[in-house]
Amino acid sequence: PAQASTPTPIYYQGMTLEDALMSNPHPIALVTILMRHENLFKELNYHQPNLASKLRNKSIEEAAKVWQEELVKGGIRGAMAQTEKMQKEHMMRIRLEKNPGDAEAEAYFDKQKHQKEIETQYREMMQEYPEAMGRILMLYIEAKVNGTSIQAFVDSGAQSTIMSLKCAEACGIDHLIDTRFAGMAVGVGTGKILGRIHIVQLSIGGSHFFPCTVTVMEKMGQQEMDFLLGLDMLKRHTCQIDLEHGVLRFKLGAGQYMATPFLHEKDLDETRGGTRGFDADKANRELEEFREQQRKNDGD
Repeated sequence: PAQASTPTPIYYQGMTLEDALMSNPHPIALVTILMRHENLFKELNYHQPNLASKLRNKSIEEAAKVWQEELVKGGIRGAMAQTEKMQKEHMMRIRLEKNPGDAEAEAYFDKQKHQKEIETQYREMMQEYPEAMGRILMLYIEAKVNGTSIQAFVDSGAQSTIMSLKCAEACGIDHLIDTRFAGMAVGVGTGKILGRIHIVQLSIGGSHFFPCTVTVMEKMGQQEMDFLLGLDMLKRHTCQIDLEHGVLRFKLGAGQYMATPFLHEKDLDETRGGTRGFDADKANRELEEFREQQRKNDGD
């Protein structure tokens, strides 16, 4: 017998995941669209990270088979949830007809209205600003202090340039800490200030040195940050944060600047928001468990 032909995948500019599901009922057509268009796959990963993880790096045929299996499992759960939702909505409508001032019924339909507004905004965001679904990588640059390589966090929102004691020890400059400037730092949390190093030569690009005054802290938060280049030194060296070109510029002289690139995800550990050493499957499992717990809480 002749085999049924696979429908041609349907895609158009601005398509959302929901549109793709409605326009491509055939599993092969759908997974083809998902594999070809990163924005749709990102949306799937946002809503169903476990499923996205199972589809990733598979052939179209293998991915379609996985999709069919998950569709059967999810179809039963989805049908039950939809039935419960329809029953509750019907009950609330009856209550509102009997008593127009029913506070619980009014709150229920207000919540539905707000949810529709949220969904409208979500669809607009996915169409106009899909990059908003991604993570924002903080700004780090490669540098050296006393010949030791470090990754400096660029933070124009921090008043002072800060170094951890661990970093100062690794760079062999902890003996230069002036303890007369010891104290407590109060801001987003608190920390013990051990003192200040008055001149730290920050080497950028291997051939340029920029003297920095740094405050040395016992610990710099939970992210194991080593060095934070704050507003004080950014202003001293007339730095420019150029997000368009992804570089930090240091002024060398009249009209002269040198630029150093911001680090990419692959260059940074997970503790710094990067992907070096990142376990995607583990993260997806944790996210799915968190969402499952949220769904249970919402149902209570």
